[in-house]
Amino acid sequence: MSKDATIRTLRLIGASVILSALGFQAWADLTYGTFTWGQLPGYFTPLANLAGIVALLAASRVSRPEARWVTVLRVNSATYLVVVGAVYWALLAPFTTPYFPWANAILHGGSGAILVLDWILIGGRRRLPLGTLWSVLGLPAAWVSYLLFRAFLDGWVPYPFLDPARGLAAILATLGAIAAVGLGVSGILRVLAVLRPATFWPGPVRARVPARGAQPPRD
Repeated sequence: MSKDATIRTLRLIGASVILSALGFQAWADLTYGTFTWGQLPGYFTPLANLAGIVALLAASRVSRPEARWVTVLRVNSATYLVVVGAVYWALLAPFTTPYFPWANAILHGGSGAILVLDWILIGGRRRLPLGTLWSVLGLPAAWVSYLLFRAFLDGWVPYPFLDPARGLAAILATLGAIAAVGLGVSGILRVLAVLRPATFWPGPVRARVPARGAQPPRD
């Protein structure tokens, strides 16, 4: 099996593992939990994991050079999943009792490890423009906008740190801190992409063109 085929297979396996965990977790939440289909879009964990799946599927094409939008999607998805894992284990884990612990562990840690390892180990050195750093806030901004609209309609929020009883200042401070962490994580991953050696996906080697007047090498 070629290197590109191996990379493609590993990425498809990673996407399948995350999708399987997402399916089992959604089924358990809808069957044994208090969730409804209308509430699922309010949780950032499924959105982040779906973004990770899409990133792995898009990157599995292994095009050279990799399209910029695929590179941005990969680093943004890895960032989302790192932040999801950090927020879950720091703030939410004590309040949850997952029906499938293995699926919960994948969605709140394993998927982040898959995307981060894929980002660090696979790919050449690519320096993304600094302006693309802010793109990592796109999905969270859309998500928060949806939650504000939803809270205006029925007062429902998915996470304790978004509870209106905490006060607007506390909520904004928490969201600002999470956004800052996200920007920091994305920045670190981008730096790693520049510093890492192109070990698992080196660029094509260009043939040397002999200088004018130089004698070709002899056997």
